[in-house]
Amino acid sequence: MPLPINIFTPGEAAILLGMVALLGACMGSFINCLAWRMVHGESVLHGRSHCPACDHALGPLDLVPIVSWLALRGRCRHCKAPVSPRYALVEVVMAIVFVALAVVHGFGISVLAYMALATILMGAALVDLDTFTIPNGFVVAALLVWAASVGFMSPPANGSFGVGSLFVSLTGFGWASVALDGLAGGLGVGGGILLFSIMFDAATKRASLGGGDVKLLFAVGLFLGLAGSLLNLLIACIAGLVFALVRGLSASPDAVADGAADSGSESFRTKAIPFGPAISFATVLTLLVGPAALTWYTGLFL
Repeated sequence: MPLPINIFTPGEAAILLGMVALLGACMGSFINCLAWRMVHGESVLHGRSHCPACDHALGPLDLVPIVSWLALRGRCRHCKAPVSPRYALVEVVMAIVFVALAVVHGFGISVLAYMALATILMGAALVDLDTFTIPNGFVVAALLVWAASVGFMSPPANGSFGVGSLFVSLTGFGWASVALDGLAGGLGVGGGILLFSIMFDAATKRASLGGGDVKLLFAVGLFLGLAGSLLNLLIACIAGLVFALVRGLSASPDAVADGAADSGSESFRTKAIPFGPAISFATVLTLLVGPAALTWYTGLFL
C-alpha cells in the first residue's frame, strides 16, 4: 500500500516533495530532449545534447532543469540564439505534476507508475504537436510500465472508488481486480473508439482519429480502469474542443483569408488537430481528481 503524505511531519513532507519536484523537472528535461530528437530524426540513444542553432554540445551547466534556461535568459550560451520557453515550461509542468501525484496517491509503486506514465504522455503530446503522429514507442513504453506495476496494485479499501473497485466482488481486494478493470478500460474505451472511428470515417469519407490516438487511449485505459477511462474520454473531448477553438481563434487573418480563397487547400478550420495533447492532459487530470470524482458520483446512487 502507498504511504500517504500525511504520515510525515511537515519538514519531512517538504523534503520529500522537493525531491519529487526535482525528479519531475529532470524527467521533463529528459522527455524534452527525447521528443526533439524523435521529431528531427536524431538517435535517441547516441549523441550529446546540442544547440539546435549552432550545434555546439551543451555542458552540464547548460542542462540544469529550469535554472539553466532562466540563468541564460532563454538563449544559447555559445551563439546567443533564443531557446524556446517550451523547454523550461515542460520542466515546470512535470515538476508540478509529479508533486501533485505524490500528494494525491502517496509514495509507492503505483505513484511511480503514474509518474512514468505522465512522462510518457508528455513525450507523446510534444511529438504529436509537432508531427501529428504518436510514435508506437510511447504506447509500448506505457504498456510495459503497466505490466511491470499492476501486480503491486490493489483497489482502494477505504470505501472510495478507484481502479479495481468494479471487480472486487469477483476477485477480492488484490491486483487481479485492478488488472481486470484496466483491461476493461483499455479494451472497452479503446476498442469502442476504434469502432466509432471506423464507422464515422466510412460515413463522412474523412479521417477522424489517428491510429496513434486509439492506441494511446487503450494504453491509458489500462491505468484508469473502465469508469476512469470513460471520464478520461469525456475530459479529453472537451480539452480537444477547447484546443481546436483556441487554435482557430489564434489563427492570423491572413491564414483565414488564404484558407477561404484557396478552395483546393484546407482552411485553418478544417486542418487536423493533434488529439494526443488532449488525451495526455485528460489522463493526468483523471489520475489526480478521478478517484474523488467517481467516489462522489457513485455515492449518489448507493
